[in-house]
Amino acid sequence: MALVIPAHNEELVIADTINSAMKSGQTERDIFVVADGCSDRTVEIAAGLVGERNVLAQPQSGKAKAILHAIQHFDIAGRYEWMHIADADGVFDLRYFTEIGERLAKAGANIVAATGHIQSLEGGWISRYRTYEYTIGLEILRRIQAFFGVIPVMPGPTSIFRTRILRKLDFNAGSLAEDMDLTMQIHRLRLGRIAYFPKAKTFSQDPKDLGDYIKQISRWYRGNFQVIQRHRIGLRRQKIDAYVTYVMVEQWLLVAGLIFIPFWCWFSTNYRPLAYMFLMDALFFFIFTVGAAARNHRANVVGAFPLFYILRFLTLVIFVRSWFEIVVQHKFSTPQAGWSVAGRRYRIGTGTVSH
Repeated sequence: MALVIPAHNEELVIADTINSAMKSGQTERDIFVVADGCSDRTVEIAAGLVGERNVLAQPQSGKAKAILHAIQHFDIAGRYEWMHIADADGVFDLRYFTEIGERLAKAGANIVAATGHIQSLEGGWISRYRTYEYTIGLEILRRIQAFFGVIPVMPGPTSIFRTRILRKLDFNAGSLAEDMDLTMQIHRLRLGRIAYFPKAKTFSQDPKDLGDYIKQISRWYRGNFQVIQRHRIGLRRQKIDAYVTYVMVEQWLLVAGLIFIPFWCWFSTNYRPLAYMFLMDALFFFIFTVGAAARNHRANVVGAFPLFYILRFLTLVIFVRSWFEIVVQHKFSTPQAGWSVAGRRYRIGTGTVSH
């Protein structure tokens, strides 16, 4: 299996990511770095760890095209059965690649892609909120998605492809969410199933502050709506259409409830339903937060619970704004070569972690 790491000005983190991969079971000769428009020491650091032959430096073209150029330049499809894509800002569990290798060795021919489990690195209150989100989204929902064959996105830190399908995928779509676009192509082309390996854990950085969080979430939602439009999700008779439609309807119901229930209470001068709704939401939200803290052995997650409401509300606002920008205003229709990492990187401070 080849490990391809697309990177753009990652001098703060690239060494930790590469060292982590090697300590967790990936051999040095099978790690490839594509430096996309780097103006810092990314190329120098990567070459010092995996050798100059395994590093491709190129003009800035965007993450998806950088991956495509790496596939072509290093002849990934001709040399390997599997290709793993990983972001340059994370570290891997000590058994990550060993676990991946064991699971892929047992995978049937119908398994054409796979994804592992993401956890947040230690950080501020946004990282604690992400710990809650990842616990709910991966510990519970991802298993359900894998069972029904409706995984909608293989995230950047842990995306694995059987190389025989690479030539069928379009890396030039220009989406702001290239990981979701590639995943959706697997569904649309009926190439096979996507597996989920919950014991293969990778640890990812989260935004340092609220401004970076807004930028990241905005990019994700804009990209999601681009993919939904491009693949006409919801208009075809595939399981993935039904699932994504369900997720979108759920989000819009939350938005509607946030608007109409308070208005109805104000109009009827009866605020008791609003109070009950908030108390029930807070109770279940808190229970799941405690569960996430226990599951990840991070008690400080519970302490940040009151701040989570800020991010939940903000996320819904960004969801609506992104829908309006993409669906109504048709913004961001021109492919962009930019990367959304500026200002979000910081020294990881560890080569590997194990939980």
